[in-house]
Amino acid sequence: MNDKFFDLSREKQDRMINGAIEVFAKNGFKHASTDDMVKAVDVSKGLWFHYFGSKLGLYTFVYGYSVKYMILELSSVVDADEKNYFEIMKQIEFAKMRIRKSYPYMTLFLEQALTETDTDILEQTAEDRRIFQEKMTGLIKSGEIPGVVDKARREKIKRMTQYTIDGIVRDKAFSVEPEAVYREIRNYLELLRDMVTAGSNVTKEEQDLMIESVAS
Repeated sequence: MNDKFFDLSREKQDRMINGAIEVFAKNGFKHASTDDMVKAVDVSKGLWFHYFGSKLGLYTFVYGYSVKYMILELSSVVDADEKNYFEIMKQIEFAKMRIRKSYPYMTLFLEQALTETDTDILEQTAEDRRIFQEKMTGLIKSGEIPGVVDKARREKIKRMTQYTIDGIVRDKAFSVEPEAVYREIRNYLELLRDMVTAGSNVTKEEQDLMIESVAS
């Protein structure tokens, strides 16, 4: 990447980053078009290639930028001493809500990037992918679910929770304000927390049936 990109005004940098992230998030690397980026932010194709050299160079830059930005937000929001899984998830989603205010498609882009199979992309972003995966895994792995001691059951609850969050984001992330999306996610997280807490007073078999019915 041409370091002179950072000599541009912050407003123009953000416009170009947002435009690239949106197109990559919606289309993936293979089908992303720089023509669409030009239309999105009204910056000539020549300027894109002047600063980033190629579509691969652009993708590598915005992926690394997104990882660093996400980790910075998570580090400033998520309490390192928090152990309750549902509270950790609320803090993670609050960080994502703040990110969507500045970069509406960044979280979707990072999720879409997990499905990339292009060997050049995987090679160029390998280190950033490792850093990001370690950060996310570390945050969630440390979360405890009160009243649930069985490891397999904890994993089912966490998977069920993630399905719920993904469904809300998929349905509403770009149709309503980020704060409204976060409030709905928070409400569901609190509902799931209460269900699990109540479930700790029933038998193991009843808990399994409840979790299976929601996760399936």
